[in-house]
Amino acid sequence: MQVGVLEKVSLRGRVAFAIRCFENALLELHYNVNEWKRVLEELWKFTDINYLDDWSGMVAEIIPDNLLEFRIYEEHNFDYLDEKIFIYLYNLYQKNDESIDILMTSIYNIGTSHAYSVIVGCGKESLYEVELLIEYMTSKGISMPNVKDFEQFSIKENEGWGNKFEGKVISCIL
Repeated sequence: MQVGVLEKVSLRGRVAFAIRCFENALLELHYNVNEWKRVLEELWKFTDINYLDDWSGMVAEIIPDNLLEFRIYEEHNFDYLDEKIFIYLYNLYQKNDESIDILMTSIYNIGTSHAYSVIVGCGKESLYEVELLIEYMTSKGISMPNVKDFEQFSIKENEGWGNKFEGKVISCIL
């Protein structure tokens, strides 16, 4: 798959594509998807947020590589995670392979690639991040979602960010 097919897709649509890639990975790597619903709920919030700050702050805290730096909740001043969720995610992440961290970091990078800016042209910064995601998925033999599902989210809307939509509706897990 070539990243160029996503040039006309908004940033919200690109993040939705990346989350669907993550969902495919969870399914194909045989994770218990019910255990991942809390994480997916947070990731899908991107599609209808008003402000990037809360989403990016929360996702930065729940990326496995970041969260696993701390063995106990009190070792860090979390802004978004409470202790119960920290413990849940800490235990969940103990049995991850590297794909989980790489894909969650990729979603975060795509979502923040145009932070606080208007997207110019086709949004090369986020397309670059999507290209890295596609290359990783391909290298691991994980199937990609159908791009046609994301073409409805036009880069011509809302200064390239695209109009808000309920992302969970296009989730294959939630």
